[in-house]
Amino acid sequence: MKTRDPSKYNILYLDSGSGIGGGQRSLLLLLKSLNKQCFTPFVGCLGESPFATEVAKTNAQVLPLSLPEAHNKTDKVKRFTSQDLLNDFQQLRVILQLHRAVKQHAIDLIHANSLSVALLGGIVAKLNRIPILMHKRYATSYGILDKICEKLLHRVILVSEATRWDFAPKAKQTLIYNGVDLEAFQASEAEVETLRTELFSVNAKPIESESELPILVGVVTRITPEKGIHFLVRAMAELKKILLNESVDIKLLIVGGPYFQKDHDYMASLKQEVADLGVEDSVVFTGFLSDTRVVTTLLDIVLVPSIIPEACPRTIIEAMAVGKPVIATPLGGSKELVIPETGILVPPENAEAIASAIAELVTDREQLIAMRKAARERAEQLFSSEKNTALTEAVYTELLT
Repeated sequence: MKTRDPSKYNILYLDSGSGIGGGQRSLLLLLKSLNKQCFTPFVGCLGESPFATEVAKTNAQVLPLSLPEAHNKTDKVKRFTSQDLLNDFQQLRVILQLHRAVKQHAIDLIHANSLSVALLGGIVAKLNRIPILMHKRYATSYGILDKICEKLLHRVILVSEATRWDFAPKAKQTLIYNGVDLEAFQASEAEVETLRTELFSVNAKPIESESELPILVGVVTRITPEKGIHFLVRAMAELKKILLNESVDIKLLIVGGPYFQKDHDYMASLKQEVADLGVEDSVVFTGFLSDTRVVTTLLDIVLVPSIIPEACPRTIIEAMAVGKPVIATPLGGSKELVIPETGILVPPENAEAIASAIAELVTDREQLIAMRKAARERAEQLFSSEKNTALTEAVYTELLT
């Protein structure tokens, strides 16, 4: 067992790391911003994973663990299946791995980045009499699992009011919105124009002035049914009717790739619907783009049409960081992030409402410009990575001292 430096605390972060979604990107940003003079980070995750590769770039030590993979969220309400639970219980052997890691690296505190790893980490924390906290990054309920997990935890960091546990003491819950590096998330004009050329160079007409550029609206996410992307495709067909007499060229960018098999099937259905509705000239499937900073800056309006509650969509925070208005559904944390000055909330599963909101913004340039300014100001006030990290470190200090 290592001897701990008395001037530092060793933090073990747990994340299955089977993919890199918003929760993983938030954790990576925290690792980069963490005060290394006070805290030494270790990250337990699946060793051979893209997430582990990204963690290594932050100089945190990766501890390969057999953690349960992310659940395949199947519909609006059912957040896990019996097979998911069976797979999780089969991973109970990881408790021994975790226990050894805590002893070997003199871990002072465990920070779990999801419910499944919090359940496992909570048992190990109890055995070793060290504090554990969980980042609660989901707005729906896991029922009895939530209640069991809450009993194991010393603190829960909420990413929005939508993630609050009604049955847990308020004193145990701390609200810290996700953060973004406001300076680093800015893309240069050259980077944006390079991406624009890559996406639209084929058969593109020469552009003589900026006013001739198409207005770009888009969704930046994993391609999966609960994101409601099919309603965006239908909205593009509605826009053709609404703006029939307007000389406005609007392109929908669908940015992202599938993960589970059902997501691949969904991608195929989206492409088929684009063809069926005759909007091939208005919809662009970009595939996965790793640098969301550039693509978010390229867009004029960011769309978040989720049909299930999301805790605190990073897409919205990143959109505001680069001064982009957002059209979203008022589910989960989205209704806390998007205010009338920075975007428009529309009913879920309503293509007509999405089309109307897009038409409102693209035909009112002054409103669009005002929203851009207000969005950036709101990001500076609430969503800086420095603020997020400082508040998180304050929770560590409270638990450790």
